[in-house]
Amino acid sequence: MKRCIYAGALTLPSELEGFLRGRGVEFTYNPLKRALGEEDMVSVLKGYDAALAGGEPYTEKVMDAAPDLKIIARTGVGYDQIDVPAATKRGIVVTTTPIPELSYAVAELAIGHLLGFVKRIPQLNRAIRLGEWDRQRWTREVGDAYHLTLGLLGAGRIGFEVAKRAKALGMHVIYHDVVRMAEVEKAAGAEFVGLDELLSRADAISIHTPLTPATRGMVNREFLGKMKKSAFLINTARGKIVDEGALAEALTEGRIAGACLDVLNEEPPSEKSPFYRLGDRIPNLILTPHAANGPYTFGRMAMAAAEDVARVLDGKPPVYPLNKEALARNP
Repeated sequence: MKRCIYAGALTLPSELEGFLRGRGVEFTYNPLKRALGEEDMVSVLKGYDAALAGGEPYTEKVMDAAPDLKIIARTGVGYDQIDVPAATKRGIVVTTTPIPELSYAVAELAIGHLLGFVKRIPQLNRAIRLGEWDRQRWTREVGDAYHLTLGLLGAGRIGFEVAKRAKALGMHVIYHDVVRMAEVEKAAGAEFVGLDELLSRADAISIHTPLTPATRGMVNREFLGKMKKSAFLINTARGKIVDEGALAEALTEGRIAGACLDVLNEEPPSEKSPFYRLGDRIPNLILTPHAANGPYTFGRMAMAAAEDVARVLDGKPPVYPLNKEALARNP
């Protein structure tokens, strides 16, 4: 019987183990029951044919310690922790789960952050809890979203869903991407613009681009300096797209209005992070813990990853491959 391990630390749907066993695959949970580092992975992954991946590292060293490995099935769409070229060289198929449900969930969080920031929901909640009831003040400070311009940095699956929801709110949507997205323009009335124009026009900028060498740290001092002083940033993509030191400076100095981050450079943040245990500091920053999807969506992602595990171990092509060239090396 083939063997598969889940190396992440989240709760999987109860039916997943039965599904894999029904397809002739023995399934094991992460034995350490915590987030795993490279050395952990070297010791844990030996003897397995497949891995359901969370956010743990899949380096060359890890892959060399698991010579039987045929597939790394990521429960999500970010794969910056997986050395895909190294996997391809070894004939290991890498898959992700770009299912519609994930796009819906992340888009909901991005819009939730947008509305929470504009309507000052966290601040209003805190004020009421402290016994404050200054409606005159908050009438001056609470904003309205429907007349604002939303700039999308990246308009793929998730950006498209954000654009549709923003249009439903009455917002004007502009976007920048490496290619024009006709469907986004048609369905959401979005306007394709250059990056500098997006930065100068948008009242809110929502990031929906993958982490690549080109996007790593792209939200830097220069980027933030081109934003409107009244604008704010939303990031539900990958933390390392943002230079956190530059963002912290821009927020504390009032060079932009604020930011809403669901992802950070380091998760959870350590003492090295400018966003570590903030307390009442940087009040124009809203943080959530990489928590765009709920149990239903995560369950759908896990089952999609398990389906690709079963297919590859059965000699069939996966539904969501990242490196199709590995299939030829892994008959």
